[in-house]
Amino acid sequence: MLVFPILLLILGLLIILLDMMVAAFITPIGIAFAVLGLLLMFGINFYVSFVVSLISAVVSYMLFARFIKKETRDLGREKYTFELKGKVGKVVKVAQDHYLVELEGDTWIAYSDENLSVGDEVEVIDVDGLKLKVRKKTLQR
Repeated sequence: MLVFPILLLILGLLIILLDMMVAAFITPIGIAFAVLGLLLMFGINFYVSFVVSLISAVVSYMLFARFIKKETRDLGREKYTFELKGKVGKVVKVAQDHYLVELEGDTWIAYSDENLSVGDEVEVIDVDGLKLKVRKKTLQR
């Protein structure tokens, strides 16, 4: 019966290691498995071990959520949507409360303070989530 606690401990440590590599926020689950495995190895009753492991998962979740994970930053390049400011696209459809704008081969939902028509060239002036704020492209001299 010593195999089960060792497997739980190994599984918990693997989950914690995986979370370090992919930042999926599954460390509390790994901690729960590791604590459960350790307590069972020391002969603690299963039900008591289970409750203690759940409590450890909740406590670790609270600690990670408040202190560690809020410091995590995306190490990659800036998000694609922010790179769209200043780009020029074309209105392909006019709807009642928005426009569809084709921009760099993709179709985006857009809104504007101006009235636009199909075929108008527009410039992206802001990005609001997945919506673009656009205005008619002005001719530069």
